[in-house]
Amino acid sequence: MKPLIPWFEVPILHIPLGNGETFDLHGFGVLVAVGFMVGGWVAQKRATRMGDDAEAINRLIGWLVAGTFIGGHVGYGLMYKPDEYLSNPIEFLKFWQGLSSMGGFIVCVPLAIYFFHREKLSVWRYMDHLAHGMAIGWFFGRMGCFVAHDHPGTPTDFYLGVYGICHGQPSKLVACHDLGLYEALWSLGMFLLLTVLDRAREWKDGVQVLLFGLAYGPVRFAMDSLRPEATDPTYGPFTPGQYGAMLVTVVCLGLLVQRQRSAS
Repeated sequence: MKPLIPWFEVPILHIPLGNGETFDLHGFGVLVAVGFMVGGWVAQKRATRMGDDAEAINRLIGWLVAGTFIGGHVGYGLMYKPDEYLSNPIEFLKFWQGLSSMGGFIVCVPLAIYFFHREKLSVWRYMDHLAHGMAIGWFFGRMGCFVAHDHPGTPTDFYLGVYGICHGQPSKLVACHDLGLYEALWSLGMFLLLTVLDRAREWKDGVQVLLFGLAYGPVRFAMDSLRPEATDPTYGPFTPGQYGAMLVTVVCLGLLVQRQRSAS
C-alpha cells in the first residue's frame, strides 16, 4: 500500500497588534496549548473522582509549562546542537526555538515530584493522575508536531507516510515517516488503555504512571531508528533520544517491580 497522506500546510493566523505588527498564531502552538488544557482537565477530573485535591494539579500546570519549554529547549541544545549552543550560550535563552521531549521529561518529572512532596500529597497517587492527563495532552502536543512537519523520518511506502516532508528532499512526490503522527497515535492508544485499566480494577498507586513510562521507552527507541542522521545525530550507535528511552525503560521497570513488592 502506498502512503495516503498528501502534503498539507496549516495556515498561520495573523492577529493585528497595531502599527503594522502582527502576532502569528501557528497550529503547533495552538495544539500544544490545547494539550496542556485538556491534559490538566483530565488529570483533575480523575483526582476529583478519587477524592483527591484537583486544585493541586491546577497549581502544578504552570510549573509544568515552564519546565517543558525550559527543560525541553536546554535539552535540545545539549543533546542535538552542543557545539553551537555551548559556543554561544545566548541560544539557551531562545526557548521558543527547538524542543526536546526528553529534556522536558528530565525537568518536569522531578519538578512534579518535588511539588507533590512539598504539598504533602501522595507522590505516586498524584503521578498516576498526571499519567492520564499526560497521555491525552501528549496526543495533542504531538499532533502539533504533525501539522508543523517538524519530525520527519526516513523515506517510506508505509500507508501513514506523509508526502513532501522529507528532510532535504523538496519533492512532494516522496513520502517519509512522520514521527510526530506516530507518537500522537501511540499516546492516544495509551490514554484509552489507561482508561480501561482504571475501570477494570484498583491498582496500587504509581503503577499506571510507571506502565506509561515503561511503554514509552521501547516505542521511542524504535521510532528514533526511523530518524535521518541529518536531523538526529548519533553518539556511538544511538541517538540522544534512544539513550533517554533506554534510561526511561530501565528506571520505570525497576520502580515498577519495587512498587509491586512494596506494602503500600
